[in-house]
Amino acid sequence: MNMTSPLRIVLAAGGTGGHLFPASALAEELKTQGHEVMLATDKRGMAYQNNLTAMPIYRVPAATVYGGGLFALPARILTLLWSVVSSLMLMLHLRPAIIIGFGGYPSFGPVMAGLLMRKPVLVHEQNAVLGRANRLAVKLGASLATSFPNTAGVPARAAARMRKTGNPLRADVLSTAQISYRSPMRSQAFDLLVFGGSQGARIFSTVVPEAIALLPEDKRENLRLVQQVSKDHMAGVLNSYGELKVSSEIREFFDDMPRRLRHAHLVICRGGASTISEISALGVPSIIVPLPGSLDQDQANNARDLATAGAAELILQKQFNAESLAAILNKWLDDKACFETMSTNARRLAEPEATVRLARYAYCLAQRLPIQIDQPASFLEGRRS
Repeated sequence: MNMTSPLRIVLAAGGTGGHLFPASALAEELKTQGHEVMLATDKRGMAYQNNLTAMPIYRVPAATVYGGGLFALPARILTLLWSVVSSLMLMLHLRPAIIIGFGGYPSFGPVMAGLLMRKPVLVHEQNAVLGRANRLAVKLGASLATSFPNTAGVPARAAARMRKTGNPLRADVLSTAQISYRSPMRSQAFDLLVFGGSQGARIFSTVVPEAIALLPEDKRENLRLVQQVSKDHMAGVLNSYGELKVSSEIREFFDDMPRRLRHAHLVICRGGASTISEISALGVPSIIVPLPGSLDQDQANNARDLATAGAAELILQKQFNAESLAAILNKWLDDKACFETMSTNARRLAEPEATVRLARYAYCLAQRLPIQIDQPASFLEGRRS
């Protein structure tokens, strides 16, 4: 088959892992196909460069119009305008065939520049609620790829330019997902993994040890606990588990999360989009405590499908306490067969082809072809034949 000419593609993503890691997964796929890929992000995003697919990275100005108070608003608006101007200059220099935005305000300038230049622009929404930067881009004519089937906040007139691709996953997650879930019925110990980033770790550092203390002694003795804990809570958590004689491994950060997820019988976590995608792909039963306080309650919406499918327990933070958590753990540990069912239900929501589907979508837009994301397109067949 004929192989297409490589395209030059610019990815634009906010400066957090939730935006950058899906962009990195797509970059790896596009590079495998022979395309030239570059990333535009802000100062925060530059700090992730050693954890991303190798590619040229360009720094753009970024600011949000939310937060900071009324007096900070003019400066933030000026920063956004400068982001658009500097992104225009960057896009004129790079001349990409398509710009793909992954949300967050660092994506705002490059995406707006692409629209002003009448380039094909695709934005990918990781969450179950359309973010503000992506919402504006879609209103102005960008195409949209979603991770969830019923993403809230999508303008009605954008329906024809929307496709559900799923959320791109890192290669190490996909390879680990090939290993089946390890049922606790066939294990002497029960492996519990607790993580949630710096903000998530704080409440988990208080509630989880208190809940473990409420479990019967035989269940505590059977636990093997791995938990992410912020530095300022490390000593207190270690002391708590030491007094309870619970087998535990406590760290501030895990750089081998796919392996940890695969080994876990159950996870307690936040509801970030990448976390939801990963535990679905790996089929890990979960207790999800969405991070409160966001304007769109995106984490609660992200977790809803897993909870509805019987793959997870969704607990709002105001209801998350030692008693409620201990009650759930007690109930489930008395019926370990439930974990196998939850794992199966989680895998039914997995999107292992998300990265390839998003790459197909981008290619079709860049080449102005009919959108085909579910059937192998010639550029993929050619690359892999």
